[in-house]
Amino acid sequence: MRISKAFFVFLGIFFCFFVCLSLALDTLRPGENLYGTETLVSASGVFELGFFGSSESSNEYLGIWFTNDKNKKAIWVSNTDAPLMGSPGVLSIRYDGNLVISGRGPIPRIVNYGQLATSSKTSAKILDSGNLILMEGEKIIWQSFHYPTDTFLPGMKLGWFDIGTDHVMKTFLVSWLSPSVPGNGPFSLGLDSITLSTFNVWRRDDSYQQIGFWDGHTFRFFFQNPLDGYNFSFFSNSKEVYLTFNNKGSYFSWFVLASNGYINEFKMDGQDISVVNHSLCDDTQVSKSTDCLVMKPSKCEEGGNFSEIRGLMPNSMVINWSIHTGLSDCELICSSNCSCTAYASLHDDGTGCELYYGDKSDLLNMIERGNNTVYVRDDAPESDLQRKRKLVLVIAPVVSLILIILMLFLCYLRWRKCDYLGANGRQCRIRDSVELLLLQLTNNENATNYIELGRKKDHELPLLSFSCIAAATDNFSAANKLGEGGFGPVYKGELRGHEIAVKRLSKSSGQGLEEFKNEVKLISKLQHRNLVKVLGCCLEREEKILIYEYMANKSLDYFIFDPTRQMSLDWKKRVDIIEGIAQGLLYLHRYSSLRIIHRDLKTSNILLDAYMNPKISDFGMARIFFENDDRAKTKRVVGTYGYMSPEYAVHGFFSTKSDVFSFGVILLEIVSGRKSTTFCQSDSSLNLLGYAWDLWKDGRCVELMDPTLTDSCPLNELMLCIQVGLLCVQEKAEDRPTMSDIVLMLSSGVTLPTPKQPAFSTLLNVDLPTGMQKASQNFVTFSSMEAR
Repeated sequence: MRISKAFFVFLGIFFCFFVCLSLALDTLRPGENLYGTETLVSASGVFELGFFGSSESSNEYLGIWFTNDKNKKAIWVSNTDAPLMGSPGVLSIRYDGNLVISGRGPIPRIVNYGQLATSSKTSAKILDSGNLILMEGEKIIWQSFHYPTDTFLPGMKLGWFDIGTDHVMKTFLVSWLSPSVPGNGPFSLGLDSITLSTFNVWRRDDSYQQIGFWDGHTFRFFFQNPLDGYNFSFFSNSKEVYLTFNNKGSYFSWFVLASNGYINEFKMDGQDISVVNHSLCDDTQVSKSTDCLVMKPSKCEEGGNFSEIRGLMPNSMVINWSIHTGLSDCELICSSNCSCTAYASLHDDGTGCELYYGDKSDLLNMIERGNNTVYVRDDAPESDLQRKRKLVLVIAPVVSLILIILMLFLCYLRWRKCDYLGANGRQCRIRDSVELLLLQLTNNENATNYIELGRKKDHELPLLSFSCIAAATDNFSAANKLGEGGFGPVYKGELRGHEIAVKRLSKSSGQGLEEFKNEVKLISKLQHRNLVKVLGCCLEREEKILIYEYMANKSLDYFIFDPTRQMSLDWKKRVDIIEGIAQGLLYLHRYSSLRIIHRDLKTSNILLDAYMNPKISDFGMARIFFENDDRAKTKRVVGTYGYMSPEYAVHGFFSTKSDVFSFGVILLEIVSGRKSTTFCQSDSSLNLLGYAWDLWKDGRCVELMDPTLTDSCPLNELMLCIQVGLLCVQEKAEDRPTMSDIVLMLSSGVTLPTPKQPAFSTLLNVDLPTGMQKASQNFVTFSSMEAR
């Protein structure tokens, strides 16, 4: 009998302990840890909290998922952009009461960063609603429903809170980067800040679609699904405006903003989970013409649509974007560049981009076998207008050829009759007039081919006589002189009613005949809207002359450093100039037939046309890089102090990152309206780069802004430009971004890395190495290449 009583007492104690333990499965208390494979389960077993990862990577995330979901698709993720790498995570309540995630790194991540605990006596609990809460006693101090990721659950509120205070809070959904990577993706869903009654889906390029609205009685989606399974509630007062919902019936339903921008409607009935995908541009919409989320219209002749092909793009044919992007970002990047023919995901988890620039037929012949998907740009449907244009393109060259032959014959007859003209006059009237007339009529490569008939084949520009150039510039009169650089003086001239700029090589420039010919060959191969166009050249006796298109607004420094003229450059124009310079450099570094390093990029070498479009000029110091060359070294450093990178100024090494450094200096000059070579901070030894760095570190970037931009410059765009400029002028070349990365940073709103301290930031005056000048000079240099 005693044994029987003891057994029942032990059994009762064990049962009480088991019940207490089971009740604690949904709660984490101080001193307890939740390790990588362990989970918290809500009281009714609906939701589960724990760590999860993917088969494509070793990254781990803290998330919440449905217990009976075999795929464990998280409906909430804590560390979306800060995954644990290569080590299992631990969830615990720290000594100060905050809920933290620990991993291999030394600094734990606070889960409840939005509202920190004020007491060490806290506990975390997962509810049957899917809400993770942190409590101090019975008081909820933080909850995951206030910080949703991509999922809209019953009881969750999307909208604006604490309106009229200094800490207005907005709750909205953000898509994943890819189906398996929870990083912040390109789509977001939330309440419109203007109407406060409509819900929109935004894309990273600022396009958006209205997906629903509150009609005063219920919430209406723009999909045909009547949504009979939901009770939507809309609340609005002076302090908060939000939408929430709950389910009808016995099943559980929720919404997910997918990584491709779709609205996915899930329904769980018992153990079964079903889904309906609502595309933003499909047949489930009431009106596709007004309710379709599309990117900005394509300006490319080939069209903006892409078709799927199974396979792999050859690694040797693509450009890889290493910045965190999803497949929708790849489509956006490729669609916005007409030279981009195809794109694909770089990694197996759907992140990163592979972009192909080249002929589509070559790509289709070289696509390798594989299970990946390649998206190839479609050909635009041919319209009647395009067919007519093709007919014109066939007929026009024939008619042009006949006219050209006729003009040549007439010029020959006129030459025979003009015996009273001297030899130079006849040469000017016949040869040069024919050449310029051909250029004006055709304006393409065929004109150059016709001009070069009977000449030496090493020239690729029209060769004009010195007498005609002298006549065009009024014998190089002082009244027509536009300025003078290291190359020589520049004059304004006029030929056949067209304004031109004439650059005459100075005898003291140090550039010989062979170097001049090499420069002519180099420039003739460059054709881009942000590079100055060369119309012709002159090689006669000791004269070496280049003829450029005339730039009505002179150079950038003429405006940006003048207190009066800089007011004509508002913020939008300055941003357009920055982006234009970036596109020109990207062409030189990557997309031109030759890989070019400019080596003397500065504001005085950025010319502005009549519409303030920037054009890079002065290629006297430019160098050609071969495909396998990473950097080169010169025995004599030449250039402009204040714009040269440290590795070039001190050691003579130059690469594409040298031009990136110069671009960063120009960007900071455009933003500040101050010249780097003359800037002096009176109360310190800082130059412009150091001054910008200190302001950026202290969060006072607005003090760097040109005062004339006060009314036109958005603060977020100012911060973006300054941070990109500081990334470009970092001390080490390998830390600086490429021009491809810079163009993406300026246009796509991606997350930027933190810059390091710039070079030459604390010195106003330095002793320059021998051969290095404070102003541009042209010298013959001998370069050695270093292979990768």
